[in-house]
Amino acid sequence: MTNEVEGERNQHNNDEKEEEEQQQQKMPPMKQRLTQSQMEFFLDYNPITLKAVEYKICSCARPHMRGFHLAWTSFLVAFIAWFSIAPLAPAIKETLGLKKSDLLWANISSVLSTVFARFAVGPVMDHVGPRKSQAFILMFAAIPTCFAGLIQDVVGLCIIRGLIGVAGAAFVGCQFWCTLMFEKEIAGSVNAIAGGWGNLGGGLTQALMVGIFSMNTASPGCDQECGWRNAFFIPAFALMLASVLILFLGDDCPQGHYIPPVVQETTTTTTTTQHAIQSNTDQKKMKRRKAHIADVAGNPQVWALVLQYACCFGMELHVNNTIALYYYDRFGLGITTAGLVASLFGLTNIFARAWGGMISDLCYKHWGMNGRKYSLVCLACSEGVLLIVFSRMPTLPSSITMMVIFSVVVQATEGSTFGIVPYVDPLNSGGVCGFVGAGGNIGAVVWGLVFLSTPNFSDGYMILGFVVLCVGLLGIPTIRTTHYDTMSHKRSKHNQSSALQLGSLDSKNDNSVTKQEML
Repeated sequence: MTNEVEGERNQHNNDEKEEEEQQQQKMPPMKQRLTQSQMEFFLDYNPITLKAVEYKICSCARPHMRGFHLAWTSFLVAFIAWFSIAPLAPAIKETLGLKKSDLLWANISSVLSTVFARFAVGPVMDHVGPRKSQAFILMFAAIPTCFAGLIQDVVGLCIIRGLIGVAGAAFVGCQFWCTLMFEKEIAGSVNAIAGGWGNLGGGLTQALMVGIFSMNTASPGCDQECGWRNAFFIPAFALMLASVLILFLGDDCPQGHYIPPVVQETTTTTTTTQHAIQSNTDQKKMKRRKAHIADVAGNPQVWALVLQYACCFGMELHVNNTIALYYYDRFGLGITTAGLVASLFGLTNIFARAWGGMISDLCYKHWGMNGRKYSLVCLACSEGVLLIVFSRMPTLPSSITMMVIFSVVVQATEGSTFGIVPYVDPLNSGGVCGFVGAGGNIGAVVWGLVFLSTPNFSDGYMILGFVVLCVGLLGIPTIRTTHYDTMSHKRSKHNQSSALQLGSLDSKNDNSVTKQEML
């Protein structure tokens, strides 16, 4: 019996090895999938999944840290382009003779298009990987960004902002890429750092675009209209450059090129030895479950996190769209000064979102998934209270101070949310990232509609503060953690047993089996 099983195993491994060699020969050398003998990484990693169990920010070693840096820089560039029009809204409003409501509708257009883009791109990434998807998003967004200077009326403004809004889907690629590169135990920190540094574009674009505007208007013969119409070529070029770098320098995952995961569910009872080698006979009786968008859409935990993310990242998007105009109107600041003050809101992303992820990871070590849950609830409630206080500030110094404190908490809430996301459905990680990420944009659309019906921005911010507070408290009954703790325990046992089984196989046959297939 043992000889028969051994023969089936060797035949199966030889067939797989020949097929893999044929696929490798068809691929460029840089994108070939790594074999076990080539799996020597700079970082410590899980020998089964090949995902890193640590991160070193100052390293750009391939594949883990290079993927990490490409993920956040691509999202940073996308974010700068996505909100490149918002800091120049006062100049555009004056030049084109627009009303404040026209600008609000354009803001809604920019985040509404991202909702559909994120819903669509998440499942796509589950099948083609993050690298090509991310590059396509950036290249597509570069086109309307380049032609933004041709806007003539409110319709054109809404269309251009809607098309550029597709760049916001780069967030899904950023988070999914990091999920493929790093173990879930450090997912909160890694995803938060990458997402936070990408969101830093919301602050940089406020300072960058008004800087380009001031540089243009300082040239002889260039008035205010000339200044904003010629300000969009730089972010468009940055998008195209980032797209090319992703394609030629990045890896989808530790193994190299991306292969969609398949979960095998055994329908027959086999011995321990047969489980270790999975003969051809057993494989024919196995039910394969692939990534599917229906599994994501039917998961109530996904929608619970969508609601929470709508109140943190959705709030950040809404504030990025309105804060410069808020200071311009309420405190009488100039375009350049209002943009620089508004940039403080986004610049705290350099550390704030990472803090949220680290807090989530720390609470997880002490209290498991309940720790992640209640860290999110506490941060969300604090966000609501601080937004209410910010809306009531009567002077410029007090308003700026409260805005910065509120910014730190809202971005920490985002990091805490994505500390939970990788646990919801590992097989559909891209889809879950897409759905939850889209929730942020849905929130931004709703908050924009709320502002259309409020007499002023101060009252609008106060109303939103109470909404965020209530939704934060709603996380207590809606976010359930029992399933996550059970799943993490099973995964840990599975990895341990898989490591033992892997060690029992001879090294020659090991080289023909990829780690993902062992899972």
